[in-house]
Amino acid sequence: MRRYLLPLLLAAAAGPALAEEVTLPAVASIVGGAPFFSDVRAFNTSYSASLNVTATYRCFLAASGTSCPASAPTTTFTLAPRQSRSFNDMVATTFAAPNTAGGVEFEFSGLDEQLVVTSRLYSTAPTPTVGMFIPGLSDGAAHERTILTSIRNGGAGNFRTNVGVYNREDSPVDVTFTLQNETGNSFGTGVTRTVPGHSGVQVNGIFGVANVGGTATSNATIAVAATGEVFTYAAVIDGNTTDPIFVVGAEDQTPSGGGSAQTRTVSVPSGVISWVDDSSHTSETTIHVGDTVQWTWSGSAHAVVSGTCTSGGGGGGGYGYGGGDCTPDGRFSSGSHSGPFTYSYTFTQAGSYPYYCGVHQSMMKGRVIVQ
Repeated sequence: MRRYLLPLLLAAAAGPALAEEVTLPAVASIVGGAPFFSDVRAFNTSYSASLNVTATYRCFLAASGTSCPASAPTTTFTLAPRQSRSFNDMVATTFAAPNTAGGVEFEFSGLDEQLVVTSRLYSTAPTPTVGMFIPGLSDGAAHERTILTSIRNGGAGNFRTNVGVYNREDSPVDVTFTLQNETGNSFGTGVTRTVPGHSGVQVNGIFGVANVGGTATSNATIAVAATGEVFTYAAVIDGNTTDPIFVVGAEDQTPSGGGSAQTRTVSVPSGVISWVDDSSHTSETTIHVGDTVQWTWSGSAHAVVSGTCTSGGGGGGGYGYGGGDCTPDGRFSSGSHSGPFTYSYTFTQAGSYPYYCGVHQSMMKGRVIVQ
């Protein structure tokens, strides 16, 4: 099936015995300090055949005092050959879900590529203001690994960047955003989110969330790694003019010579203050570029923090434990959480990455070696 997504607030669709699909991954109708609305257009490219369409709104964000609809609202319509239909402020007027945002999936009965869906996402305040074009995305635009280019932050334009992801499938996926400089080296903390099925997640101010909010750049990229095929996007905003651009995630190369990316698990055994890799059975984990490490624990609180301790950092190979202060290096951090809890990080650069528990400090260290 083929889908088109409108990525700012996302959607999913269902339709009776329909063959193709288009998804708009971001639509909104929000009234407030920064109001946003989506005007959607649907077009039938056929010169001879009508097109039956079912559109389903998947809400995943609601303004304060508002909730998403209890069930996903739908609408059906028919497009005559070469007909265009307009749905101004579609979320509020078509789906009766004001002050919410999400995505819309359009299922249709025609041929592949017969339905074209586009959207203008715009704000009415402050003035002057501008809109942002968001294209419909087909199934072929969903990937496990994508790259977002033209990423900016700070500088003379006081830029900021929001990123988002939409999961078109039924099962949840884990998605990690990794900032990269113009030479391809990663920086900041990897940002991982779990995205439910037929839903989306948006991370506003990705540089601040990655703990590098003060970094000024006009040519960064963001590598996105997911455990399933997803649509990704970035909204890059000029803080001086309020001009936004919309960047669709492009398919990225698979690292490690083209092999499939793997996920390794590091756990905390019951009653033990130690990171233990499920494969090596030590606190040292060896992976390849593009692989993901997933830390998991139950019971007491722990925290995965990238950095070194004065007693050496790392484990498993004679690094030792105990004594000394630990210093984070800002690459990745889970924050402190009581179990059960899981944290994942995808490593996009080769190297040695020591880490420690933010709660137990040098008593609980580990190392990831990325080949």
